[in-house]
Amino acid sequence: MTLDDWAEFEHGVELFNSGKFWHSHEAWELVWRRHAEDERLFLQGLIQLAAAYHQLMTKHNYRGLINNFNKAYEKLEVFQPEYSGVLITPLLKFIEQGKKEAERLGPKKIAAFNYNLIPKLQFHKPYNPDLVVALRELLKSEEFLEGVKLFNTGYHWEAHEVWEDVWREQQADARTFVQAFVQTAAAYSFLKIRKISSAKYLFQKALEKFQQFENTDCPLPLKAIMEDIHHTLELLAIHPSQGEATLKYTKPLTIELTPA
Repeated sequence: MTLDDWAEFEHGVELFNSGKFWHSHEAWELVWRRHAEDERLFLQGLIQLAAAYHQLMTKHNYRGLINNFNKAYEKLEVFQPEYSGVLITPLLKFIEQGKKEAERLGPKKIAAFNYNLIPKLQFHKPYNPDLVVALRELLKSEEFLEGVKLFNTGYHWEAHEVWEDVWREQQADARTFVQAFVQTAAAYSFLKIRKISSAKYLFQKALEKFQQFENTDCPLPLKAIMEDIHHTLELLAIHPSQGEATLKYTKPLTIELTPA
């Protein structure tokens, strides 16, 4: 799929997982119209699954729910266990459980459906060799390495500014990748001056972006960086007030590039 396709597809995943099923349906339909064969069938399965939950949530429509469950299951089952970064097998189990629940309730009691049986899509972006090449070139650039040096010596705001210049020059996924570093550096700067709310917000945004690349092969300890941010967020969770005087400053890990 093209970069635009991936952007629309991921947007659809986010909408589905936030319960906005009709909007996810519309986002995926934009991609569906541009494709044929396997991708088209797969997308149609997701669209019909979103339609099933839309029928349930907004109309309590038993027939619409069951019909779309059956159509979605028939299309998605051929893509097990995973396709386009979506885990299909657990999704099918949710459809099976949802169908049993609906049949148990029947048309008259469908409003009592157990909403815990509505799944979240488990998604990670598939391996992209072009992205790997782009990131390796990026991580060798003098500008990015200057940001690493500043970050590792505690000059977090200065690292933020250097990485922000790098970010402006990137496109698509590489731009998101660098933005995660920009937000991490800014978060530690706010943490250092006890602006806790701002730090928490930026840490959360950076973590969301890093998670998009956790399966990408690159010479950076992304897993360790994410664990460090997650640990810092856990510490901040017990210090809800901005400017908390008793919070001990948390020093981040050192970012080290490994050989390609």
